[in-house]
Amino acid sequence: MTSKSGSRWNFLQQAVASVESRLDDILAEDADRPKRTHTPAHNKKRKNSSQDLLTTADVFVASADLSRSSSTASSSNDRLQERLARAMAKKNVSRTESPVPTQEQSSRPASRGGDVSTSLSDATNVADSPPLNTDQIDIAPRTSSDVGESVRQDVGSDIPASLNQAVVEPERPGAAAIVMEQPDRDAPRPSAESLRHSQAGSNRVSEDVQRTNEDDGLKLDNDDTREIQEEMGTYLERIDALRRNLERLGQEVAQSAQKAAESAKQGAASAEAGSLEQKLLQKDEQIAVLIEEGTRWSKTELDLRNMLKKVRAQALTTTKEQEAARQRADRAERALRSMEDRARKAEAASKRAEHSLAAHAVAAKDVEAMRKERDALNATLAEMKSQLSKANSRAEAAESKVQSEQWEKERRRIVELQDDLTVAKVEREISEGKLKKEIHDLRGELEKQKERTHAMETEMLSEQAILESKLESFRVRAEEASSADHGHAQAKLLRQIEALQTQYTTASQNWQGIESSLLGRITNLEKERDDVVRSEAELRKKLREATLRLKNAERELANTQSTYADMDKSLADANAETRRLQRKVTQLETDLANALKDLEEQKGNSERELQRRIDEEKSKWTAALHIQRTDSPAASIRKNSGLAFDINHLMSPTQYERGSSRRPSIMPNAFDSNTPPRQQSTTSFRGLVNGSIAETPSGVTSMDPDEYFANIPPTPLTTSHHSQRGGLNDLISTSTVGAGPSVQLVERMSANVRRLESEKAASKDELARLTTQRDEARQEVVSLMREVEAKRKIEERLEALEKEHASLSARHQTTLELLGEKSEEVEELKADIVDVKQMYRQLADTMK
Repeated sequence: MTSKSGSRWNFLQQAVASVESRLDDILAEDADRPKRTHTPAHNKKRKNSSQDLLTTADVFVASADLSRSSSTASSSNDRLQERLARAMAKKNVSRTESPVPTQEQSSRPASRGGDVSTSLSDATNVADSPPLNTDQIDIAPRTSSDVGESVRQDVGSDIPASLNQAVVEPERPGAAAIVMEQPDRDAPRPSAESLRHSQAGSNRVSEDVQRTNEDDGLKLDNDDTREIQEEMGTYLERIDALRRNLERLGQEVAQSAQKAAESAKQGAASAEAGSLEQKLLQKDEQIAVLIEEGTRWSKTELDLRNMLKKVRAQALTTTKEQEAARQRADRAERALRSMEDRARKAEAASKRAEHSLAAHAVAAKDVEAMRKERDALNATLAEMKSQLSKANSRAEAAESKVQSEQWEKERRRIVELQDDLTVAKVEREISEGKLKKEIHDLRGELEKQKERTHAMETEMLSEQAILESKLESFRVRAEEASSADHGHAQAKLLRQIEALQTQYTTASQNWQGIESSLLGRITNLEKERDDVVRSEAELRKKLREATLRLKNAERELANTQSTYADMDKSLADANAETRRLQRKVTQLETDLANALKDLEEQKGNSERELQRRIDEEKSKWTAALHIQRTDSPAASIRKNSGLAFDINHLMSPTQYERGSSRRPSIMPNAFDSNTPPRQQSTTSFRGLVNGSIAETPSGVTSMDPDEYFANIPPTPLTTSHHSQRGGLNDLISTSTVGAGPSVQLVERMSANVRRLESEKAASKDELARLTTQRDEARQEVVSLMREVEAKRKIEERLEALEKEHASLSARHQTTLELLGEKSEEVEELKADIVDVKQMYRQLADTMK
């Protein structure tokens, strides 16, 4: 059930949202159209026509709001509707206060046969009359197309020069001043020649002025009327399109309401009779019927408003026509009186001129002085006008500044009030939740009390039945016991008691039935009230959640932007660190490859050098052993020395080769340059002469070449042998000393090998560590890329939310701007009307 009602509620919300979006699109298209820059009058007409279109759209929005007022719209929409209604009311007030142009004023022909004074009076009357407002010209297209055609015919009719200037270009008072100053500048002077030809000259001057003004006015009128007709045609087409769209949207809303009503009816028919689901479906059906009725009433209201506009426009036109006719009659009477006065004055002046021809020179001088004075007054008037315009501009600037400050204060106050309102709403909802909880607890206790009372009632009824049965048994016993008249009277009393008891039981049962029905009705009413309160609370909760989501979205946007900036920075740092580590890894790999290459080269060089020296030592040892076998002192030395090993193994080079081949890895990479020189055998020979043995090894058990060469002492030789055979001694000394690498050389080579192996192991460990760091960096980069993707999605979501927020803010700002522009335009038009009236009055006073 809740899913069906929720689906219908969503459908209605979608329909209302579609209507609002279409209206917003129409308003945006109207506001975004570029305005052509022509004369100020054209700009005003375009502005007024666009305002009329917005007025029509506002009227439809008001009607649409009336149609969906039953669907419990949100508070933001209510505020928007109130502002739009206020704007529409101000527009209607400005339309009713502003004058409407009449056909007679726009098509009044100019009299060609009058004199200069007549044209001057006409211009003065035109100046005194209120200026035509372009807003009234655009009222007619909003009412009907027939009135628009009449307005176009009125605009296209023949208009006099002075009135044309006042109608088409109301913001150019200079042209009106020229028209009004021209008759005075060309007026006849009190001279004899002017008195003779006064009538002919006045006729010629008036005809020339009227001809030139009519030519200029006709040219301007043709261009202006053509452009006005084109603009009116476009605006009428747009208005018709808007009306068709509005009618179509109203039909769609009505169809959606009908569909909702039909679905509610079907659901009510399918639901069980008397169930809560059926009641809810009936309520939904009633709501749909109310919505449909609201749409019908909104259409009726729109039609009635259009009819009221037409009637008001017709009433205004009739009143204006009557006023214009009365003004024309008054002006004609005044012109007739002035013409009679001027005729009498002209006759008297002609009589006086005939008697004062001698004073013509003086009069000419006076006329020249008056002309100069008039020029000076005109200059003073122009200066005063410029000062007045400057003062008006300064006043407008100050007023706009004050208004902007006031608006800013009001906006801040509105924001504060909105915050206070949200806080109050939250507190109220908290208190409502507490009260609801208390009500729920009280209801539970009430149910428990009801159950207890019901149990007590059942117990009492059972006891009453038991007592009645006992009473019946007692009555039977009494009847049996009583046989006389006394017993008969007791039986009657008992029967009466029984009848009263039965009446009491029936009355109590009836009262219990009435009480149960009343309690059921009370519970049903309480349930309905709870449902209404719950729906209202849900709507308020949705509104609060929407506002909170908006605020949370804004906060999340700010936080996300800050975190995004931090993550961008950390990502850049991680990328830089990754690049640095990659460079370090590549450098270490190249260093390791170079080290391995150098190690292989040094190993090959050392093996080759070792093989070469081994070959040399082989040849030397072979020669030395061959000499020692043939020499007796060597044998005696061997006997006296007591060596614990057999020297014959030195003659077999295969053992040395096997030993050297067993341990090739212990050999150094390169021989040390600091190897000490070979020791000469002279000291050992001197020691052996004294009968002592130098550096006799304790025992040789290893057949390793390194250990063997490390434990072999220098070969001792006798002095006599050395003295007798010097060449042999030299050979023996060199062969015995250079029999193999020394201990220091082997230790250094072993240390170098161990150092290289440790460096190799360290490089391997460093390479493994760098590999792990590279893998970790890759994993971090992958995680960062995933976070970046998630942030991009969040940014896209935030951009969508920002666009929605911007659209809502733009709509709100547009309504506020429209309201402000309308009020400002009304105030400006009123001020302009007052200023123009004052200027015309001053000009009329100065010209008189």
